[in-house]
Amino acid sequence: MLWWCYYAFQVVPAKGEGSPSPFVFLLLFVNMRLSYYLKTYPFPDKPGFSLFYSTKKGSVTLLKEDALSSIGEKSLPPKDEELLLRLGIIVPDREAEVRDVHTVLERINENNDTLNITVLPNLDCNFACTYCYEGEMKGRLYMNEETRTALVAFIKERFRENTKCLNIDFFGGEPLLSIIFIRSLSAEMKSFAESRGAAYTFTLTTNGSLFRRDIAEELVRLGLTTAKITLDGPPEVHNRCRPFRTGRGSFDIIIRNIKETCDVVKTGLGGNFTKENYLQFPKLLDYLQNEGLTPERICQIKFDPVMPGPADDKSKACLADACMSINEPWLIEAGAFLREEILRRGYSTPKIQPSLCQVESTDYYVVNYDGLIYKCPGFIGRKGFEIGSLKEGIRDYSETYRIGIYKNPECRQCEYLPLCFGGCKYMAYIRDGNIDNPDCKRPYLDACLETMIKQDIRYRKQ
Repeated sequence: MLWWCYYAFQVVPAKGEGSPSPFVFLLLFVNMRLSYYLKTYPFPDKPGFSLFYSTKKGSVTLLKEDALSSIGEKSLPPKDEELLLRLGIIVPDREAEVRDVHTVLERINENNDTLNITVLPNLDCNFACTYCYEGEMKGRLYMNEETRTALVAFIKERFRENTKCLNIDFFGGEPLLSIIFIRSLSAEMKSFAESRGAAYTFTLTTNGSLFRRDIAEELVRLGLTTAKITLDGPPEVHNRCRPFRTGRGSFDIIIRNIKETCDVVKTGLGGNFTKENYLQFPKLLDYLQNEGLTPERICQIKFDPVMPGPADDKSKACLADACMSINEPWLIEAGAFLREEILRRGYSTPKIQPSLCQVESTDYYVVNYDGLIYKCPGFIGRKGFEIGSLKEGIRDYSETYRIGIYKNPECRQCEYLPLCFGGCKYMAYIRDGNIDNPDCKRPYLDACLETMIKQDIRYRKQ
């Protein structure tokens, strides 16, 4: 989920002559109304300018020294001052700004008008991925009719007066092995939501092997908006990591299905890389372009590191070259490299913007095939992380998931707080075996944020 999704690249003009030194004008600016949530970087492409990034607003601004001195002298034109206020570069009251960020999640939950449910209709799969985090939990396990009935009742109970959209993400296993379930539940939920004056939408997180054109056309009519499909690099890498259970490669079938369906529904591509294979992923991007799957046909591409299971997980997902922390030096290098390769070829990838872990959202739930309810797909089947069941209801999970863990003194003082809010709880669990401490991203952001901002300036159309 993304919020405060405002991104801008502005150049604020200079004013007057005889500017003070950079050190002086920055001191003046800080003493006035410099935002607490601000990062500043040099910008050699335009001498005399600095690059300002608001971690609260997600805005990017070029400021010349003369413009900043005008702020210190209280002589900035009203139009420019309004612009800087809107972009989050300056604020009337820094203490009020900090208080605002510390309470923003409560306001987001209060004003949220979308009910988001991730549903796992099964834990079955026709693939045998070498790193699957579900590991030994998988099997021919499907949601039965009694649980489906309870799921419908749960959704209706959680549907509030101000709910304007019901969105379901069908996850798995491979959700399309439960195509009849998806059809029937979507038809029922579409009718229900529309009867309440709301919209019904759903997404698919699928391996793509069963996503044919006729399936896509049918599901779009029922509310499908996006299909998220995984390709783990070029054919030789992907087929080694994501074969069918028979051992046969899956790459060619997935590519065929993407070609057949990407004009029917928005198609996003993901990929899971390791320390040993990430340098081969640009070959996938070149392959896509050569096959006509150009940026106009693929809505977004995002590559993520393979994460192993926690220390007590004996499944095949425990890989020596997987990622244990976003702050690992190799991952800092790999992430920036792959992001550059995606953007350089014209594909879209997520911007660096303020973000909210869905665990902190009161209107987000994960429902497993057996009716147990969680707050994050990563914790499915992990004992102690269920927050209730469709049959028994939801219990207080604030301690189970350490809700509000970012309110500790160290996080509260961090200028990266709006980009992190305590980080990924599942990553902390993998690394530490518990989620008692935040997953701090400061080393990663210190190393990468400037690079990623400049990538966006270089490649995105503003």
